[in-house]
Amino acid sequence: LEKMKSKCAILFDLDGVLIETELETFRFYQDYLKKHHNIVLSDGAFRYKIGRKSKDFWHAILTSSQRRDIDTAKITNLKRRLFNRYPARYIKRVPGVKNLLESLKKEGFSIALTSQNERKMVISVLRWLDIQVFFKFILSIDDIVHKKPHPEIYLKAAKRFKVAPSSCIVFEDSQDGIVAAKRAGMQCVAISHSYTPKRSLIDADLIVSAIKDISLSRIKILLKKGGSARG
Repeated sequence: LEKMKSKCAILFDLDGVLIETELETFRFYQDYLKKHHNIVLSDGAFRYKIGRKSKDFWHAILTSSQRRDIDTAKITNLKRRLFNRYPARYIKRVPGVKNLLESLKKEGFSIALTSQNERKMVISVLRWLDIQVFFKFILSIDDIVHKKPHPEIYLKAAKRFKVAPSSCIVFEDSQDGIVAAKRAGMQCVAISHSYTPKRSLIDADLIVSAIKDISLSRIKILLKKGGSARG
């Protein structure tokens, strides 16, 4: 197992895995539209934000005339600046993150962060959480051409670690992320949220309800058996 660990990489997504921003982002947009444009978004519109970038969210919830009248790029950039500058106000911490990272590092695993957020945002959040020391490197949207479900970000991480994709375990929470990990030939641990459609996680090798439920023993089982554990 010691030899296996030295050739195994653990890759973490950021949103929905190490932090919670999905609902927080939706609430920000919901409040902004009501205050500045007198547009009331029902709570049910949250389903259009789950696992999707802001650009796709705007396209789904606004009419074509509303999109012409409203500068959605400006709102998105405002959200990014505020979330980046005031993470404690806008971002929710996920319990158990630091404990898991400490355990993985102590066991000798190589760890990287693979996020479709901008690098500036990623670094800001890692500093706020005080966990930047655990990651050998960061890959962000600035480092890729193709977004998930394309496997590019995960294949780049494996190449940088000089390990086979089959020796990587990915921590994800979205269907696109899981599909990207599996297309890359990697094993995937999925974090299930209360708002996540269960069918969107079925391709993961291990499903847990919270990151604090992930133990080293479960990771070692994935390494030994190659997946298909459910939890």
